[in-house]
Amino acid sequence: MKKIYFLIILLAIITNISAQTVVKEELFKVERESVEFVNYEGPHDKFETANEIRGIGAYLGNTSYSSDIKRSYNSRYSIRHLIAKEGQGLLNADIFFIEKDAVVDHINNVRRILSGYLEKAYSYSKEDSDIIAEFASYYNAVYRGDFQYFIGSYNSIVIDNLESEKAGISTRYLEWPGNTQMLIPLTASGDLKIDTDIISNKDVIEDLRTNDDKGIEPRKDIVELKEREIEEEQDKIEEQQEQLKEEQGNIETEKQKLEKDIEELEKSEIEKRQEEIAEKESVLEEKQNELKEREDKQQERQEDVQKERELIAEDEKKIIEKEKGNSSASTTNTAETVPFLIIDGDDADLMGRLALINTETGEIDKRSSINTVRGRRYYLSGKKMLIVSGIDKAPKAVRLIYLDSETLEVLIQGNYDVFSDTDILLDSSSIYAVVREDSKWYVGRFNEKLVLQSRSGHEVLSFTPLQLNNGVLYVQLKDGKVVPLNPDTLEIVEN
Repeated sequence: MKKIYFLIILLAIITNISAQTVVKEELFKVERESVEFVNYEGPHDKFETANEIRGIGAYLGNTSYSSDIKRSYNSRYSIRHLIAKEGQGLLNADIFFIEKDAVVDHINNVRRILSGYLEKAYSYSKEDSDIIAEFASYYNAVYRGDFQYFIGSYNSIVIDNLESEKAGISTRYLEWPGNTQMLIPLTASGDLKIDTDIISNKDVIEDLRTNDDKGIEPRKDIVELKEREIEEEQDKIEEQQEQLKEEQGNIETEKQKLEKDIEELEKSEIEKRQEEIAEKESVLEEKQNELKEREDKQQERQEDVQKERELIAEDEKKIIEKEKGNSSASTTNTAETVPFLIIDGDDADLMGRLALINTETGEIDKRSSINTVRGRRYYLSGKKMLIVSGIDKAPKAVRLIYLDSETLEVLIQGNYDVFSDTDILLDSSSIYAVVREDSKWYVGRFNEKLVLQSRSGHEVLSFTPLQLNNGVLYVQLKDGKVVPLNPDTLEIVEN
């Protein structure tokens, strides 16, 4: 999970029906904030591909827009397109709603939905949509809880469709469903482009450079996007230059014709045609000045892009040198590590993430990607660590997982639902846990590959202890009775 500290400048988005881009940069400057999204990292009983998730956004974007129409996907995700009938000098917006029945639990999937929407609704490329969606997530997290900012920045039609406590997006996935209204800011004027120079300004780049990877990949992405924009803009400039040359030629032709006809014309007609020519020259001059400003801007952008390319190359070189140093140091580092379960917050439903603590420095050497370890417990078995992980709410699931004790990477994930607070018993090559089948709880026996080998025929209390004594497994049934089970078959042992 990457922590990004940044001075963020808001994105501007266009629509198919009118030119829409942000024109007031000062609206989008915020104080330095820390944005770290807490995502669900654990088992699922159902997986959707990235394309399927993007398809949700594409569905939302597959419509002919009219203002204030809300389009929904299975009552889980919605978009409302809001354009003020009369300009108020403020922003219009699309609002993306994560409804109460939504199951999205990772910010990358929120971005995929937004990207699919932008690609379909506004004809951005997938790559450009991805970049915009990423920055939109940062923006909405930064302004979460600052409803006065929204009131001061957006047209009333947008504000009327927002709820103060839901505007923006929380950094915690558990708070997204039914509690998220993300704004994609729009204006009703502009040049059909997003100002990528603003969303990737010096402050943003410098903050990306504070990351261990110096933000190399997103910086390359934004530079390549700028280069495409510069090339496209230069083509448009050249095309307009030819048009202006043609207009200049037409004006000169009119002047020559007037000089030729001047002796035959009355004074009033001469003055009228002179005024018309002067007006055309004035309009032409204004167009030429605007075009010159665009040319100068593209030249400046090209120079900035080249500087950023050089800076990226320098940073890549530093990373390579640092990796070489780390590799050399690791060969002489003999410090031991101790596993520790880091708990997330102080909620009743405690979950944690395993980490390896360096015994010499006290620093965290490694972290597991899984942040949903249950029960504040883990079980060492050779070079493996057994954990219970997940959330019992579809499509999420609670499963047994083996981690590598040295790397904390997932080795094996079970495919059978277990109770989130199940007792765990390890005996030789068998693992015992409370499992679910048809909404009922039983004792299950797993092998070392976390494949279920047998389960009890009688229901048990979900919180039953699992105790092995003299070759007999003792458990507590649903009715409260304690019974002995055969540890292999999990059948009740008759006296």
